[in-house]
Amino acid sequence: MAERVHKSLLNAKVGIIFYFTSIIMTFFSRRIFLDNLGADFIGLTGTISSILGFLNITEVGIATSIGYFLYKPLANRDQDTINEIVSLFGWLYRIVGTIILCGGIIISLFFPFVFSNSGMPLGIIFFMTYSFLGSDVIGYYFNYRHILLDSDQKTYKYTIWIQTGGIVKTIVQILLAYYYKNYYIFVGVEFVFCLFICWAVNYVIDKEYPWLQSDKSKGKLILKRYPKILKKTKQVFIHRMKNFFLSKSDEILVFAFESLRMVTCFGNYMMIVGRLTGLFNTVFTGMNASIGNLVAEGNQWNIRKVFWEFATFRYWITGIFIIVLTFIINPFIGWWLGPQYILKDHIVFLVLLNMYIMLTRPSVDLFINAYGLYDDVWAAYTEGAINLIITLVIGYFYGLIGILLGKTISMILLVVIWKPYFLYRHGFKQHVAKYWRHIIIHYLILLLCLAGNYFLALALSQKAEFTLISILLYAICISLPIIILYTVFVYLFTPGMKDLGNRVPVISKIQNKLLR
Repeated sequence: MAERVHKSLLNAKVGIIFYFTSIIMTFFSRRIFLDNLGADFIGLTGTISSILGFLNITEVGIATSIGYFLYKPLANRDQDTINEIVSLFGWLYRIVGTIILCGGIIISLFFPFVFSNSGMPLGIIFFMTYSFLGSDVIGYYFNYRHILLDSDQKTYKYTIWIQTGGIVKTIVQILLAYYYKNYYIFVGVEFVFCLFICWAVNYVIDKEYPWLQSDKSKGKLILKRYPKILKKTKQVFIHRMKNFFLSKSDEILVFAFESLRMVTCFGNYMMIVGRLTGLFNTVFTGMNASIGNLVAEGNQWNIRKVFWEFATFRYWITGIFIIVLTFIINPFIGWWLGPQYILKDHIVFLVLLNMYIMLTRPSVDLFINAYGLYDDVWAAYTEGAINLIITLVIGYFYGLIGILLGKTISMILLVVIWKPYFLYRHGFKQHVAKYWRHIIIHYLILLLCLAGNYFLALALSQKAEFTLISILLYAICISLPIIILYTVFVYLFTPGMKDLGNRVPVISKIQNKLLR
């Protein structure tokens, strides 16, 4: 248990450090690239990356499924089984890489027509396409063994290499862009960095697992001994495909029912939500394998105990985000971009409600994944259908509100209501009423604190012009007291928080003194 927690915290620590570093590098490098290479070139890199990224849908589900089957042999230190599963993963990834290579070449044949009015030379278009395509394929052919580090909670071992290399690559690109302003050199550095990543990941794996002997040529024979892997992969594929299309369709639908201006306004809010979601995922990514290993051990009492620690922590942090953003996001948008980009309060409410559901849903989803419960494929179809129907009907008349309502209603029905029932019935083997008895308390505490926040905001109504100092002072005055109250209520009335506190030495000592 202690080792599992240590690895999760180490993964989170490394992830956070590089997350903020990458944001800073992106902020400074973006302007230099635009000034020295031009907006058309930067737009071209994004467009080609998106087109080739669409081909990566082919992979959806394989890594998740293979990761599930690695948890138990890793816990048992069964090296023979690990070698077989990693070999199978390599074989599957080779197939995926070949499909992406062929698909990329076929799509590139249409680029002279697609980019005919782009103003960019065909030479750089094809050079960039095949460089990016080669980078993707090399990753599938040679970096497949990283799945073992991910499942063994050692992601940080190669994250340090990859992120450090990424920082060095960005610095080199900044210098070369500034002095040479050459498209080919910029793209060439990207490809060289890909080769470095390939070497670094395999170096770490060879050093960490000297006994690992994978043989992709035996993948087809191994698959016959693990037929459940293919079944699980198909099930995960359907769920991930649903998530992919739903997450990528918002801007298109907003444009269809509203306008390009509304796409921009909505995108500003989603950029903030996306950054917070990215930070959240960075912190918790290292815990995914930890939960898988926990379930593989089979101690049901400990599994449920950790579930409530994990769930309470996610609900608590997400609640703090919501308390702050509810009354701060509009003033921040006004300071950052101008008051003309501020959306109406009821739209902001739906944006934040969707954010709350998306950030708290992994407390159930990760345990469903750890149990390998992917066979409710009908839920993915149903969620997508409900979302699409409501969006098309209400979105046609009310625009952005209908689009957001489609996502909200479909997630409430399938994510908030169905998924916990599915986990408790097929995973925990308990009645779902035990779940709702505790989760409703989280909802009530947050609603109570938001109400208190509302009345406090009325008393300190923001009348002054949007300035960063006034927004920070406003945030501290209306949010800090409520956050403290919210934390106390969560600690006193929800399960898991006290157990979570026992993992932190300082808090554990305070708790023990209070209980004496």
